[in-house]
Amino acid sequence: MANLFDTLITIVVGTISGVSKAVSTTVSALQDFFYVKVSGVSFIVLGARQTGKTTFIEWLRTNMRAVSEEFSPDPTAAGGDVIPDFTTRIGDTFMKLKPNRDVGGEYAMWETDWVDLFRSAQPRGIVFLLDHVDVVTHKDALNFVLQMLEDEPQLAKQIKAFYVLVNKSDVWGDDVTLEDILLNYRNEQKRLRSQAERFGYGVVIAEGSLMTNRGVVEFMKKFFNAVRPKPVAA
Repeated sequence: MANLFDTLITIVVGTISGVSKAVSTTVSALQDFFYVKVSGVSFIVLGARQTGKTTFIEWLRTNMRAVSEEFSPDPTAAGGDVIPDFTTRIGDTFMKLKPNRDVGGEYAMWETDWVDLFRSAQPRGIVFLLDHVDVVTHKDALNFVLQMLEDEPQLAKQIKAFYVLVNKSDVWGDDVTLEDILLNYRNEQKRLRSQAERFGYGVVIAEGSLMTNRGVVEFMKKFFNAVRPKPVAA
C-alpha cells in the first residue's frame, strides 16, 4: 500500500511549505526524505527570469520526473500566477501540494514579490536557480538574495540550507563544465559561504536539468534532509 504523507506542502514561487502533525520519533537518520515526515518546513525557490522556477513546479506536478518538451510556460506576471492544488507521487509515496502562487524573476519583482515572499514564508531553506547564460543578471539576482538575508537577519537565522542549482545541464553539459560556469561566480561563492558561516546554514552548489530530471532528485533529497526538522530522540 502506498504511504501517504500527513504533510501539506504549499508552493509559493516554486516555494514549498510543509506542515505535518508531528515528526516521527521512530525514524532517526534515514537518508531518503521520502520516508520521513516533516513538520513546519518551508522553503522558497528564487532565480532570475527563465531559469526554471515555473518548470520546478511542473517537475513536482509530474511526480519528480522529466518535464515534457512541450512544456513552455509564459513569463510569470507581476504578483504571481495562481496554481491549482495537486498531488505528486514519488514511487509509492504521495505528497499533497497546495500551491499559492508562482512569481516571476524580472528585476522589478525582486524588491517587491521576492522580499514579500521571504517575509511571509519565513523559509528554512532557499533553492536558487541559475543557468549558463546572462551571467550579469544571475550575479545581480544572487547578490540581491544574499543582501536580502543581510537586511533580515532574524529571518536569515532560520535558514538551514541555501542550495544553488545550475539548471539546464542538458543544454550546456556537452560544451562546458560546472566548474567553468562557476568561475564567473567566484565573488558570489565567497560571499555565500561567508554568510553561511555567520548565519549557520549549509551550502550546496550542483548542476542538473529539470527538463530531463538529470541530477535533480538527488539534489532535492539532500535539500529536504537539510531543512526538515530532526526527529526527537525518545
